[in-house]
Amino acid sequence: MAKKDLRPQGPTGITYAEPTFIPARDAKRFLWGDEQAGYVSDWIYGSSAKIHMMAFSMNVGARFGNSPDFKTYYNCAETYYCLKGQFTFHCPETGEVHVLEKDDCLYFPPNTWHWGYNFGHEECRIIEGLTPRTTVAVEAYAIKQPWLKSIRYAEDGLIHGHVPGERASKARATLVKKGQAVSEIVGETRPMRVDLVVSTRMLTTGTIDLYKGQQSEAISHLGDKVMYVLEGQVNVHLPDHDGSWWEMRADDTAFIPGNCRHMFFNTSDAPARLLFSVAPEYR
Repeated sequence: MAKKDLRPQGPTGITYAEPTFIPARDAKRFLWGDEQAGYVSDWIYGSSAKIHMMAFSMNVGARFGNSPDFKTYYNCAETYYCLKGQFTFHCPETGEVHVLEKDDCLYFPPNTWHWGYNFGHEECRIIEGLTPRTTVAVEAYAIKQPWLKSIRYAEDGLIHGHVPGERASKARATLVKKGQAVSEIVGETRPMRVDLVVSTRMLTTGTIDLYKGQQSEAISHLGDKVMYVLEGQVNVHLPDHDGSWWEMRADDTAFIPGNCRHMFFNTSDAPARLLFSVAPEYR
């Protein structure tokens, strides 16, 4: 199939090299899928050659899978963070199934088939962090993958072999439930706690809670970073970029390139929370 004939799995031309604030209203919308694969509504956020962040939503009863033009098989490490509702993740190759509720996060490594379902009672919305970014190359990569000949709807050994705490799973994905993240302290004079849900050489995803009036020290990462405000108001200061001062509110995002110093402020009288992904190296 010629490159010009490939069906795009995401909008092209969205890339950032400089620090960029992306208000929620400016996030580009994209409709992924077709009749066979299912349709998913996307919001496209910060993106570079190293990282990509987006959100997608599914109504009650919706699903996505595969079609000849849309195959959910990428050479990317990925995280799914559940913003709203309930999302069911299914790997048709291994048969594993994971259920995400609000504030749960799922990690899966490159070359993992993934399908999704909304079996809940309201719209579900997921923030997806990927590396490398999904450019037109993802279509070329996905289209070359052979069709799965055997679809598994449960893991081997699950039926007649499941005793809680005893069965060894061969699942590729890892579910981190709310409250199960590991934490680090960042800074000495103005410390803040960073909760990491996953950190590998390819991708780090975590959350930061800021109390009323909290201010952080200047931090930076080796890799590129995308941030999404989950709740409250977060101000970001870039001391080395003309003193830039951004006021971010829920659903706003921002792109920070590698080695760019930035500081967090909560100047409001309410708690604030943000989600971030960094790729490839956190530090």
